[in-house]
Amino acid sequence: MNSSVRFHTYIRGIILLGYALLLLKLFLTFNLQYFIAPRMNGYLYFTLGIFLLLGAIQVIRGTSSNAKTHSCDCEGHELPRGAMKSFMIYTLFVLPLVLGFLMPDNVLDSAAAAKRGVKIGNTMFSTPPAIDGQSKNTGELNQNSTHGLQPKLDSYDDFPVEEDFEKLKDIVGSKEKIIVRDEQYIQTLSIVDEELKQHVGKEVQLTGFIYKDESFGRNQAVISRYVVSCCVADASVYGLLVQDTNMANLEPDTWVNVSGILDAVDFNGRKMPVITHPVFEEVEQPENPYVEEFYIKIE
Repeated sequence: MNSSVRFHTYIRGIILLGYALLLLKLFLTFNLQYFIAPRMNGYLYFTLGIFLLLGAIQVIRGTSSNAKTHSCDCEGHELPRGAMKSFMIYTLFVLPLVLGFLMPDNVLDSAAAAKRGVKIGNTMFSTPPAIDGQSKNTGELNQNSTHGLQPKLDSYDDFPVEEDFEKLKDIVGSKEKIIVRDEQYIQTLSIVDEELKQHVGKEVQLTGFIYKDESFGRNQAVISRYVVSCCVADASVYGLLVQDTNMANLEPDTWVNVSGILDAVDFNGRKMPVITHPVFEEVEQPENPYVEEFYIKIE
């Protein structure tokens, strides 16, 4: 194997080992969850092993003068010719690697939510609605919907986890208080939104970060969570609107545990869920700030 081939083989081995170290860093710092849904971890463990194996083989081949050159005698496998062309090609692989080590591992926040749009219930708003002033009836909450309830913060373990969607519907319908657990976050919000009239007046509790938009009224905010199916590239923002001056005065991206009375307001001819009369507490960001989107069994 000539020196040029050995050089390129060695460089490719170093790049593969670099990506393996980047994955290892994310595993050891427990920051991988900021980028990938937990269900994908098994694939990345496999990828880490493959990168380490192939990288080591390439480095050994690139540093051995006794290695033989193998060729399939087909076009398209030639090494890049010229220092500039080699530099440009390898930069495409090295630059993401360097950025991966140098850039901080940040969680998606309100700034990203403003660009992606927010789903309140099942309705997407690229710019979330300001309910006040939409119409003379908009934002007028049903004062009889509270039924004398005094919201309180309960343990999330008090609400069951159910993998069957129809059974989850029955549970949500039968409970006086709906607790939105991370394990079934979208499913619970979907049931609430689809059968909103049935659930108006119930107590609802969820945890999320404060999201506010310029179009909001002074007393409005959305209790939000990012939902990922595979990775943050497909992340969507879901949440429930809350009307309360004290909550709206909180800084964006503040994490809160909220319980309040579910009501409905009109927006462009559609009923939208809203939390009223909330009680809340500021909490630390969860260990995994994202909730996972998954399909549950429907019989």
